[in-house]
This record gives sequence, C-alpha cells and structure tokens, in this order.
Amino acid sequence: MELYGLRGITHGWGRLINVMSPDGAQAVLAHIETGEAFMVIATPGAPLQFHQAKGGSIDELVRRYGIRELDLATWERKKSELGDAALVNS
Repeated sequence: MELYGLRGITHGWGRLINVMSPDGAQAVLAHIETGEAFMVIATPGAPLQFHQAKGGSIDELVRRYGIRELDLATWERKKSELGDAALVNS
C-alpha cells in the first residue's frame, strides 16, 4: 500500500503525522495496526492523523509501514491529486 506522510505538531507541541493513500482513509485505518503508542484522529474532511503518545512511536510507524514522508509543497500537490481518497469521509 502506498502511504504518504507529513509530520507536524499538536497544539500542545506533541508530535503527529498526517497520513494518506490512494486507497483511501478507510484502507489506511484497516492497514495500520493501532495501539497505545499513538492516538488516531479521524476528522471528516481531513487526512488521518496519528498523534504520538509514546516517545519514538511516529518514527516507528514511518519505518514499519514504509510511509513516504513529503515536504509541505509536495504533500499539498499529492493531496490535491488524490482528492477524496486523501480525506476521512463523514
């Protein structure tokens, strides 16, 4: 599965990564095993977010699932290209 990511920070300065795939947000949720190391935020109309709850968990998520990290400009182009597949459906 192709996975694209963009790292960021939460309002409280926690680490997060936005993740999208041409296969859609539901496929990403089904593919990535969730656990105590991070929280999954699925806001309708936005890409999935994985918030780090345990140190190093975002790095491990990227390694484990082969998430291709993009810079902001590339992320925006890819998000536009993927259209609705990049977003959580309501």
